Amino acid sequence: MKLILRMILTGFFILCTMTGAHAAVYDFNGTWVDVEAWAGIGANETILVVDWNKLDQEANGKDILSESHAFGFRWDGTAYESDMLTAFNDAGILIVDTGYGGAFVNNIGYWDEEDNEVHMHIEEGSWNLASTSDPDLVWGTWGDSEWDFNTAGITEELLADGQFEGINAIMWFGTLPDYADDQLDIPFAAAPVPVPAAVWLLGSGLLGLASLRRRR
Repeated sequence: MKLILRMILTGFFILCTMTGAHAAVYDFNGTWVDVEAWAGIGANETILVVDWNKLDQEANGKDILSESHAFGFRWDGTAYESDMLTAFNDAGILIVDTGYGGAFVNNIGYWDEEDNEVHMHIEEGSWNLASTSDPDLVWGTWGDSEWDFNTAGITEELLADGQFEGINAIMWFGTLPDYADDQLDIPFAAAPVPVPAAVWLLGSGLLGLASLRRRR
């Protein structure tokens, strides 16, 4: 009951304080991804994918439309996973709750404005974290994954330029419902369709003629 109440209150906090975002297609090292928002500045960049695996469906009271979301982070020098999560939290993009002195993730909250959904894990602390530079690799399970699973706390996991960082909701103490899964899914996107030069020039010409006619 306390967990449900906390989720409701946290969801309300998200709705009232967080800035909703709309995903924008981004070319991350040749892979097109729907990225919700960016935090940080610098020459290095990584994409964080958080997958709630629809475990927050009951809290929303409806079917979850988008179970995973991607967020971009940029930095210079050396940065840890904890630095990235702190930046998203401070920017109001995500609400990140940690434990054990900030070394482990308890919960991650996000308001998906486009789908009007609040994402929040129903079982705090039940996450797997991993990274890869190849988005086509299979997430798998602990001990049987093509991604590199984190074996240390987020305060010790270094970020690498050009890598995906994955945080995937699982159930350590419960059972996954039928509508959920335990695989992390990157929100891939289709490459934008370029506007032909002739069409662009025609449009520019028509706008110029319209402007000239108004001035006359």
